[in-house]
Amino acid sequence: MKLPVTPALVACVAAAAVAAGPAAARPSGAASVVKVSAPPLGLKFDTKVLRAHPGKIKIVFTNRSTIQHNVRIESGENELGGTKTLGKGLAVAFLTLKKGTYNFYCSVPGHEAAGMKGKLVVS
Repeated sequence: MKLPVTPALVACVAAAAVAAGPAAARPSGAASVVKVSAPPLGLKFDTKVLRAHPGKIKIVFTNRSTIQHNVRIESGENELGGTKTLGKGLAVAFLTLKKGTYNFYCSVPGHEAAGMKGKLVVS
């Protein structure tokens, strides 16, 4: 039996695809990409919460400041890795993480205490 394709059916399928978002299109084994940046002024990141899928995670850090910064990831007291410290520029790091909530911060002395920190939620 052949079913007619109606505009309503096409709209429903399109809406479902949009609602699924980019995570549904992520190929198996591909890294989740999280982007974070430091603005030109102040000791802060542009976001307080990053989100990723379990498994391989690519952290893309853009430092738009001339002040040295980095992004480090920790679980409790254990530092798990992160980007190199750099002035203005781009740094990339890869980590493999399980589901959970992790801390991210800048490890340059005084920066975390000044507010350069947030949460990385892996779910």
